[in-house]
Amino acid sequence: MSKRIVLIALVLSVACQQESSAPPATPTAPPPQKTAASAETLSGFQTPESVLYDADQDVYFVSNINGDPTAADDNGFISRVNPDTKQIDLKWIDAAKPDILLNAPKGMAVMGGLLYVADLTVVRKFDSKSGAPKGEVAIPGSTFLNDVATDGKSIYVTDSGMKAGPNGFEGTGTDAVWKITNDKPEKIASGKDLNRPNGVTVDNGNVWVNSFGSDELYQIVNGKKTNVQHMPKGSLDGLIAMSDGTFLVSSWDGKTVYRGNNGQFKAVVENAEAPADIGYDAKRHRLLIPHFTRNTVSSQDLQ
Repeated sequence: MSKRIVLIALVLSVACQQESSAPPATPTAPPPQKTAASAETLSGFQTPESVLYDADQDVYFVSNINGDPTAADDNGFISRVNPDTKQIDLKWIDAAKPDILLNAPKGMAVMGGLLYVADLTVVRKFDSKSGAPKGEVAIPGSTFLNDVATDGKSIYVTDSGMKAGPNGFEGTGTDAVWKITNDKPEKIASGKDLNRPNGVTVDNGNVWVNSFGSDELYQIVNGKKTNVQHMPKGSLDGLIAMSDGTFLVSSWDGKTVYRGNNGQFKAVVENAEAPADIGYDAKRHRLLIPHFTRNTVSSQDLQ
């Protein structure tokens, strides 16, 4: 059985479980579960895809797909978590509200007081403090917008070029990396050689991307893929540029989060089930891992 078939089966299984159990009426944070030395896990999420640390407010945002990652079902939500108390405002931004449209939220970034969220074929904008909707930017021809990053002036978003098919995820040929400046999208790289681009980060003005369809981490320069590095395992998802010049990269195939650069990577967290778009709390030196199929978010101290 291919990894794509396994992935879609896991997603459908999660969706079925969600239909059979209603969410709690008053979402509260469960007690942290100790999973290992210097690690803990929070539960109660619904298909969590991304965790973002907002240093300005000292909070975590968690995007919840709440079922099928390809469905325009308007049932997604964004959670807000206190890093110290672990108190969860589970549905801080909630598609159930009449003024909010949110289907399958994935990657996020904060710029200029706005929270940008990838949602299928648009990037939605919300006030980062109140959660109020502030519009959207449609990405023409896109099919599976995935991760979001910023350099403080523009927003970068990946299109993994996927759709649900009878045998799992199928390619759509829209693989691309987009740049949004003043709400105007510009395609800065495209092509099947991007191998279903997923995680994106900006490091010292350089745009780096990893691929869900391979084991590659690469840089985008003048519209081309360059400086290609190979990870120990593939099906890459989250990507974070660290201050020491290394990268954190999550791998579904490896069930691992790696750290390194220049082709030299080592595991910092292993046995991580379905590690999606990871986050990093720079204040507490804490790695944040959304476990896509387990409805949990775990944290691990990093030195």
